[in-house]
Amino acid sequence: MSKNDVLAKSHWESYPFKIEMLAEKPKNNGELTKEDAANLGGTLHIHDYGSIKTGMQLRWYWVLDAEKRIVACRYKLFGSPALRAAADMAALLCRNKSLDEAARINYKSLEYFLRDHPSNPALPPEKQYEILFVLDAIKATVDRIEGREPEASPIVCECTGVNRAQIEKAIRDFDLDSIEAITDYTRAGAFCKSCISPGRGMADRSLYLVDLLKEIRQAMEEEKKASGASVSDKPFKEMSVEEKRAAIDAVIDEHIRAMLVMDGGDMEILEIKNNGEHTDIYIRYLGACSGCASASTGTLFAIEGILKQKLDPNIRVLPL
Repeated sequence: MSKNDVLAKSHWESYPFKIEMLAEKPKNNGELTKEDAANLGGTLHIHDYGSIKTGMQLRWYWVLDAEKRIVACRYKLFGSPALRAAADMAALLCRNKSLDEAARINYKSLEYFLRDHPSNPALPPEKQYEILFVLDAIKATVDRIEGREPEASPIVCECTGVNRAQIEKAIRDFDLDSIEAITDYTRAGAFCKSCISPGRGMADRSLYLVDLLKEIRQAMEEEKKASGASVSDKPFKEMSVEEKRAAIDAVIDEHIRAMLVMDGGDMEILEIKNNGEHTDIYIRYLGACSGCASASTGTLFAIEGILKQKLDPNIRVLPL
């Protein structure tokens, strides 16, 4: 597959409506100047991520107030319409967030906001890397502002500039188990393919995708066995606290988180305590949920009800 073939995928026959709308009429595309920042009482930060040479480049313009909260966010980019849509939505999500909150925007959050319908993925598998690219650009910008050096990691795919750390993160985050899936989520191996396995054009290469996939998958299996953190088949009341956390996380990811993300929020588990016959789950709301009036009523009842139904009727959810 040639580079033109892959880039042509950015113009598939039918974009989802929200992707098309954001790509054609972006609300956050453009520049911010020092004058804009001064008018907002903040400081301007500009950061480039990616490169035109690899077909994707994103420049963030952030204005931070004295508490390092993002009071304005714009961008300019070189890339596909889907990348523009993802960047435009990400700019909206970053606004009014602290640097730490912006860095915690994850794939599920951004992808769900790009969906036309909660049950329909925003992008086909071979375009997932565009959402991840935008998230990586946010993380890199936060690191630069905070004075953290970029992670030193060897480049695996020269055509796309993808390094080992990015590939390992994608394999772990999305449980990837094939070279095709790695390419879908990172673009590594999409063009000349010399990084996939030996004998594809570069004799002196030390890192191949087939070897990395085998190495990382093996490490994941060993970590899983060592931690014992997989969801247990035991009745919930007989589980250890660690097993309960794994079971609760699985239910939240499958049945609850999407509901919160669609409204601009999220949640995290702070602590799980066995309290007699009850299991008390202490949570913290994130994003829009943290200031929502229903966080202690309707939303809380829904979360607790799902956990009771799926796991155990003696679960209590306590927001902090």
